[in-house]
Amino acid sequence: MKYLFILIVAFLICGCTKENPMFDKITYKTTSCFGTCPTYYLEINSDKTFKLFAEQIYKDDFSIYGYELDSSKMGYFKGKLDDVTFKNLNQKLQKLLNPKYKYYRNGMITDTPTITIVVQRGGDKTCYQTRNPTDDFQTHVINFFNKICSGKVEKGEKFMTDYKFDCF
Repeated sequence: MKYLFILIVAFLICGCTKENPMFDKITYKTTSCFGTCPTYYLEINSDKTFKLFAEQIYKDDFSIYGYELDSSKMGYFKGKLDDVTFKNLNQKLQKLLNPKYKYYRNGMITDTPTITIVVQRGGDKTCYQTRNPTDDFQTHVINFFNKICSGKVEKGEKFMTDYKFDCF
């Protein structure tokens, strides 16, 4: 009887494939810079749905007249993350939530966007804000969020942001 109980518990643990999200909501915000930095406001919910406000997006091909905005990629959008992207997001958050992980460099750079990520779980929120990210944070976290923002999404309705960026 004891072994049967252990076998059933082991089967239930190994048989569970649904990964619990490490957050209730994630907010990702970028500010503009002196160049062509995109300006995003992204909210991702634990049910994989997201809302995006792409405020300022530039075309990839620069003309002799300077930088051109790409109005087709600007506006309000909505979408849902696929399972692989959602799992990847949880893995990145696990790394980010480690107290020993350093996401910023000391010092200040004036021509970079301010990157803000707020992770909310329950009544708690953890804020990460930097203008001088480490290479690892830029490569694995910021680029990941920017890829979500620039992906194929459908037009959405205008929405109000319910979070003030009062990180510090």
